[in-house]
Amino acid sequence: MTSPLLDPSRLSTPPVGAEAALREEVAQLRQEAERLRRLLETAAQVTWSTDPARDALAPISPSWTAFTGQTPEQMRNQGWLLALYPDDRAGALAAWERARAGTQPFATRYRLRRVDGAYVWMLARGMPVLGPDGSVHEWVGTCIDIQAQVLGEERATFLARASELFASSLDASATLASLANLSVSALADWCIVDVLHPDGHFERAQVVAADPSQAPLAATVQRLTPVPQERPVYPPAVALATGRSTLATEVTDAVMQSVAQDADHLETMRRVGIRSLLTVPLMARGHILGALSFLVTTSSRRYHDEDLRFAQELANLAGLAVDNARLLQGAREAIRLRDEFLSVASHELKTPLTPLSLKLQALSRAVKSHPDSPLVPVIEAHVETGHRQVRRLTELMNDLLDVSRISAGTFRLQREEVDVAEVVREVAATFAPRFVLEHCDFQVEAPESVRGCFDRVRLAQVLDHLLDNALKYGPGTPVSVRLVADGPVARLTVRDGGIGISPEQRPRLFERYGRAVSERHYGGLGLGLYLTRTIVEAEGGRVSLDSRLGEGATFMVELPLTRS
Repeated sequence: MTSPLLDPSRLSTPPVGAEAALREEVAQLRQEAERLRRLLETAAQVTWSTDPARDALAPISPSWTAFTGQTPEQMRNQGWLLALYPDDRAGALAAWERARAGTQPFATRYRLRRVDGAYVWMLARGMPVLGPDGSVHEWVGTCIDIQAQVLGEERATFLARASELFASSLDASATLASLANLSVSALADWCIVDVLHPDGHFERAQVVAADPSQAPLAATVQRLTPVPQERPVYPPAVALATGRSTLATEVTDAVMQSVAQDADHLETMRRVGIRSLLTVPLMARGHILGALSFLVTTSSRRYHDEDLRFAQELANLAGLAVDNARLLQGAREAIRLRDEFLSVASHELKTPLTPLSLKLQALSRAVKSHPDSPLVPVIEAHVETGHRQVRRLTELMNDLLDVSRISAGTFRLQREEVDVAEVVREVAATFAPRFVLEHCDFQVEAPESVRGCFDRVRLAQVLDHLLDNALKYGPGTPVSVRLVADGPVARLTVRDGGIGISPEQRPRLFERYGRAVSERHYGGLGLGLYLTRTIVEAEGGRVSLDSRLGEGATFMVELPLTRS
């Protein structure tokens, strides 16, 4: 008799309760697997797996097939690589082989061709599934769409590069040329830049095609200047007239017919072969400066709303750069006109000074011919005052003429063998009476001779400006001039005990029209120290200043006594 415990039927058949529990567990596992599959499909654009028994390099995935259009047969023997952008295939294959060789996680980025022909950036990741013996049973992985992320990175880099190019040029034409050439390298097959000038006329400033063989056609396109119309429909004309953007995702022949300005324009657009078009206005400070057009002619790319936003951001940068360049050009023109006016005015003002000086000399001679007249002292005093004022006006006019020569690039030195000590004594002698009138203790220290090759007149002008500066800002205080020869260098120092100069004001003192004090209190044109620096540097030397507010000022001029 067989024991119930050893009954084979009871050993092979599980209890009814255990069978139900097993079915429930399998159902839960299937439900969990379906849940995980749906989560994975939600997180990833494409999921894939491989079967090493058949072909380890062929992804087995309905989602891959749905996304790329590749059939399972086309995917075998590394056929899946053909769905990648050509430039990305080698890198993807190398990453895959490295992962398989070491059973390490697979990770790379590549552009995957969508079934409609467009390429989408994907982040591909894969993990090996190991069997009980530690060998790779299969690979499972995902391809996550990172197109927006990569596009954002590329556009941020592009805008940074564009900003650098715009900042490197202060010329509007150069800025627009940089913009056009930069755009065809990354955004378009063609780039067209139309400009609205301040006087109201339109100009097609730049036409650049990515294909150099299209240069003759680009020249034809450049001659098609957009014509302003009351109700424009041609996209560049719309942007120039109204400041509105135009986005044409698909440009058909009917679209070209609807916007063509004439038969020649239509024929040219057909020759270009526009497939997609984007036009945005160039604007700054609320003014329309031009229009920027991007054209797709050969690639499968099509412009959409995000491209429009990016193009407008680029146009805003370019518009600001062009506006700044125009403002700078206007400022330079204003300065040129001002310098031209100063030059003409200086000549015109010097004209009456010559006869006035002659009249004063004649009056001085007439007074000397009547030495017994009681009016002689009075008249001589007035004549001397007149002479001083004429000399002062002449010096001011000469300074203005020198500034205009410097601006025009015609400022020249006439060098000769010069005794610097002699020049210092001569200039100091002419200033001595003025220092006496201002009750200044004036001292001059110079060796017997310091010889060098300089422009004698300009050298005297340097000391004249420095002494005039000391007389103006240090009346009633000691003023000293000291000249020394230190090897190959002559050092000329002018020191006063006047109002001094604060540290923050020093850098601008040697600039044209630079001042450290109000012109209402001290007068002058603010040119003396500018001309001093210009002359000294032209002679190969340098000028420096040591001063503290309320403690006077010391100017030092260093000049080379020998020239290489």
